[in-house]
Amino acid sequence: MGRKIRGTFMVATALAAAGSVLWMQGRYEASDQRHALEIVQSYQPPGGTDLPALIARRHPDKLVEWSSAVENSCYQHIRVHAVVAEPEPVLYAFVVDINGPSIHPANDEGKDLLSHLGKPLPALPASASSGAAVASASVAPRPSSAPSSVSPASATASSSASASPTQ
Repeated sequence: MGRKIRGTFMVATALAAAGSVLWMQGRYEASDQRHALEIVQSYQPPGGTDLPALIARRHPDKLVEWSSAVENSCYQHIRVHAVVAEPEPVLYAFVVDINGPSIHPANDEGKDLLSHLGKPLPALPASASSGAAVASASVAPRPSSAPSSVSPASATASSSASASPTQ
């Protein structure tokens, strides 16, 4: 009888330990996702603008839906998406290295946005409404189908089109 109780106790202890580890890992991943969103939404280089403002300039009065997911939990790489729901959805994707911290493009649209971070926002066109719902509106319209390139001379984007919030 003693062996049965001891075996049951050992199994229950192992299950409790495994559950605790899984719960803690979930808490760490949720925290990393929250921080990655904050990094992408709040980083603004000196003399430049931030990503939400750039997106708002390109898509005036459009709702932007932000999301994040763990890409690699060992290296703390988090993928952040900004989706603009227009007639055809536009996806801006980034990978955030929490340890850097640094922001890297995950698609061509993200690369194009990062290349504009170090530049001030252009003036709003005269045809833009003065009472726009988005006060922090953002960058020049997206190029039609021209390939995006990142200049190494850009104030905040390196040759790999990444931005580091610690610069």
